[in-house]
Amino acid sequence: MGKGGGGGSTPTLVDDNLKNKQYLRIVDLIGEGQIEGPVGGLHGFRVNGTPVVDKNGNPNINGVTVQWRAGTQSQEPLSDYPFVESEIPVSVEVKKDTPILRMVSNKDVDRVRFTLGVSQLVQTDSQGNQSNSSVQLAIDMNDGGGWVHAKTVQIGPGKISGQYLESHTIDAPKKKPFQIRVSRLTDDSKTDQLRNGTVWASYTEITDTLMSYPNSAVVGMRIDRSLFADTPKRTYHIKGMIVQVPDNYDPESRHYSGVWTGRFKPAYTNNPAWIFYDLVTNTRYGIGKLMGAFGCDKFALYAIAQYCDQPVPDGFGGTEPRFTCNAYIATQRKARDVLDDLASVFRGMQVWNGLQLTTFQDRPSDPVWTFTNANVVEGKFNVSSSAKKARHTAIEITWVNPENGWKDERELIQDDELVARLGINVKKVVAFGCTSRGQAHRVGRWIIETEKLETDSITFSTGREGINCIPGDIVEIADNSFAAARVGGRILSFSGKEVRLDAPVEFAKGESGYFSYMGSEGKFVRVDIDTVNGDVVTLKEVPAGLRQWGVFSISKKSLVTRLFRVMSIAEDNKTGNYNYTCIQHEPQKEAIVDHGVDFQGNPATQNVIRVPNIERLSIAYILDSSQVQARAMWATTTINRNITFDVIVYRDHKVALRGNTKDLEYYFNGLDAGVYMVGVRARDDNGMLGNESKVQMVIGAPAAPSVVNIEPGFFELKAIPHISAPKTLDTQFEFWFSENRISNINEIEAKADFLGIAKFWIKGQLKAGTPYWFYVRSINEFGKSHFVEAEGKPNDNAKDILEVVGDQFLSNKAGQRLQSQMDFNSEAIMENAALTGAVVQRQMKVNGDLKSEILHVQTTQVTDREAFAEDMKKVQADVGENAAAVQTKATAVFDIDGNGYALNYVGAGVKYKGQFYKAGMVIGAEVKNGQVTTSIGFDANNFVWFNSASGKMEPFMTAKNGQLFTREEFIEDGSITNAKIGNYIQSRNYITGRAGWK
Repeated sequence: MGKGGGGGSTPTLVDDNLKNKQYLRIVDLIGEGQIEGPVGGLHGFRVNGTPVVDKNGNPNINGVTVQWRAGTQSQEPLSDYPFVESEIPVSVEVKKDTPILRMVSNKDVDRVRFTLGVSQLVQTDSQGNQSNSSVQLAIDMNDGGGWVHAKTVQIGPGKISGQYLESHTIDAPKKKPFQIRVSRLTDDSKTDQLRNGTVWASYTEITDTLMSYPNSAVVGMRIDRSLFADTPKRTYHIKGMIVQVPDNYDPESRHYSGVWTGRFKPAYTNNPAWIFYDLVTNTRYGIGKLMGAFGCDKFALYAIAQYCDQPVPDGFGGTEPRFTCNAYIATQRKARDVLDDLASVFRGMQVWNGLQLTTFQDRPSDPVWTFTNANVVEGKFNVSSSAKKARHTAIEITWVNPENGWKDERELIQDDELVARLGINVKKVVAFGCTSRGQAHRVGRWIIETEKLETDSITFSTGREGINCIPGDIVEIADNSFAAARVGGRILSFSGKEVRLDAPVEFAKGESGYFSYMGSEGKFVRVDIDTVNGDVVTLKEVPAGLRQWGVFSISKKSLVTRLFRVMSIAEDNKTGNYNYTCIQHEPQKEAIVDHGVDFQGNPATQNVIRVPNIERLSIAYILDSSQVQARAMWATTTINRNITFDVIVYRDHKVALRGNTKDLEYYFNGLDAGVYMVGVRARDDNGMLGNESKVQMVIGAPAAPSVVNIEPGFFELKAIPHISAPKTLDTQFEFWFSENRISNINEIEAKADFLGIAKFWIKGQLKAGTPYWFYVRSINEFGKSHFVEAEGKPNDNAKDILEVVGDQFLSNKAGQRLQSQMDFNSEAIMENAALTGAVVQRQMKVNGDLKSEILHVQTTQVTDREAFAEDMKKVQADVGENAAAVQTKATAVFDIDGNGYALNYVGAGVKYKGQFYKAGMVIGAEVKNGQVTTSIGFDANNFVWFNSASGKMEPFMTAKNGQLFTREEFIEDGSITNAKIGNYIQSRNYITGRAGWK
């Protein structure tokens, strides 16, 4: 009997023990200063969308410190930011036999911080036991005098199972630019038991300086990098620019006290009128310098600003200001465009009134003048109406929702009556600076009501009365022709309550009405009419300020005059008249627009809650590993936080898949091939369902293209397949190409060239007028269809081809060189050469106004991005202002982005009586964005080819004035658009009386 024994152990593992804390310091430019500041203190600073602290001041993100400056002229620098940094990513693995080099060209750099590390660091023996390890790197610098060792970096000993990075800062040499190098000193690992790959992640150029950033609102943020895999996104909720507002205005309460004297004070406001005024008058970032002493009509803006601040229903049972503007102007644009956008916020328009920039607003106001048939040229008003197709029945407004992460949302405003009458006609509009759903709704409603109610425009000419109005004014139009009755004219005389008119007016007995005229104070006066007897009107009171020959208008319950807004006034220099263009104005539009919004409705029970409809439901295909997935996407007019969405996939009228989501998209997979219907409907927290929207989805092998359209281009063909059958998910097309027709469909893959897979294909480098064949089939993850053949020929119009080829040539580097003028100013050439460090050789002789010279300039330049070399020679003779020169220039350029060119140019030119004449030739090769072009170009008035074999110079071909002449030609295959034959035409084998034809 025997016995045995044994033992064992598990491998020893080591915990990660390399620790290093890195912080991201970043300064963000918020905008022009001075600003009011963040909303809610640190709550207004957000990292990846999360506030640094909550509304109660409790930290949401640890390891973040923030400083900010409002953007004053004399603000203090940010503390803890005594330098300016610029990080340049490298992200390269460092091998021992391959040091990594970079060039630092910034002449202001004081220090360089290297971010180095390992991808992994662990030693494992054959038993699986882990232990610490270490690795060494070297940092070297070269300022032109050779490489100098700056620092040896040792990482470890320690163990880390993932990437580990640490920073090392080196002083920059005094001489700039300079090179930096990181090399590995430790041998590269050749076994999986030692994992110690080294990486150079980035380097940072550091310039020591205290920056106060005057007139710039900035935020300095210090963030613990261990909390984020990448540089986090920073966003800021702030109250923006402090601008000039009236000194009697409280921006917080939006209250105006007393009478405004015209003086201003600085304050924050989001009233669009005062933002408009700021951009017009500010001399630093606005157009104040251009406006000069003309300025802006601040009193017109004062009235507009008050109208903006008036409270209107917000749609949720409360009120809000009629117009606010909360916007970032982050890109440089034309001043006119920016001011137009701002004016659109308050339904306004900017206009020059002859003295200053003023603004008007689409709001109810009294008419400033009356125009009748008696005070317009020839008594004519020209009326036109907008076309039905120009009247939109629904408006889709894009606005920014602060409650949804400041993301764009869309508000749909629809007029059901117009839809029933005119059909759906949607207009998409971006509401500038709009962060209120109520305001967005009013923008859309205003557009609909304007196009619905104000359909007429009118033009007319008048005499010197035309100077009484400016664009934006409201005028009363009393057009007898339009009214089919006398509603206006001139006053012949008056006495007491009786007024005699220039013609009788119709007025029914007992009918009430008003007599309107321009009073002595420049305002229209309306007086009740007592009786009318022919051309005599008796008023109920004595009219004050009535003038003989003044104009009048009459309105009554059955017939009223119309109001129009003046859009433009142009003076006719020949007649001295003023030409008016006006559009219809309906004062009741304001009440409809500003007081007609209700997002809550008026339910009879609390169980009635609006569930939004589904819009723009679509299907997208996604390939995820080995499973085919589809994604349903949709939108709604409104999003309620308690709304979810039911997603149902139907097949053969049965439910194949069911799901629910809070998002506006849903992913599903594991679907078999077949035809499906995807339905989506909204559900509220009470279980109430909205209307279901459906879209078809086909999963399976695709149908063949029903047709392949071939669009001819210049030396190219574009193949565009179309499928009339229901399209399967992710259907694309496989393109094959052949110069010859392939009759046997089974031989296509063997004889044709495979181009690729896409939605369409453009095949270039083809011959003009030559037939080519495409073979196209549909393809997706489930299979392929059969081939469909299509034939096409590239454009063969010689005139068009010459224009296109010429434009293409002149747009590349060779063409630009051929077009360039020869530089006769040698002194300027030498000055430029001195700046670039070129080598210059010059021979010259001068005798009074006579000068001859030979100039040779050789230039070589290398930066951290580009290598450049050029050799220029010029031979020149001058007599006074006349000169003749021959120039050759060879240039070679290449950059690190893979773009480069080589040019060789020869030119001869004369400058005679101030005019320049030249002939030139260029040979060029260019690569740009991966596309290679080679070119040879000539520029001359005359081209002549000679044959001297007979002992004398005989021309056999010449090109002159755009025409080509040849003595004899043999052409194997030619295309002629228009043939002009002088004497005769014959076949090649023609023999008189024996063969051929003539």
